[in-house]
Amino acid sequence: MPETWATLIGIAVVAAVTYSTRIAGYLLGTRLAGNKTVERVLESLPGAALAAVLATAAVKGTLFGLAAIAATAAIFYLSGRTLLALAVGLALAVGHAHSLSH
Repeated sequence: MPETWATLIGIAVVAAVTYSTRIAGYLLGTRLAGNKTVERVLESLPGAALAAVLATAAVKGTLFGLAAIAATAAIFYLSGRTLLALAVGLALAVGHAHSLSH
């Protein structure tokens, strides 16, 4: 029974933190609306997140990994769509890992 309570408390804490960050983001966003500097920072976040993921993967530096990074970067550059680029990069990585396991 103690494990059940610990699990429920953990779920409640995670839910409270998630809700708090969403509300804080909304409230902060309404106060900062119209600030050009903040808007530029927020517009650059998806590209920065993608660059962080790609840089981390590049450190391992396998030939296929570098090709997947190049494909992901090219798709992001050509389309400007972060999710599409990440999906393609992930599909390449999963396909390569699957081919290695068989």
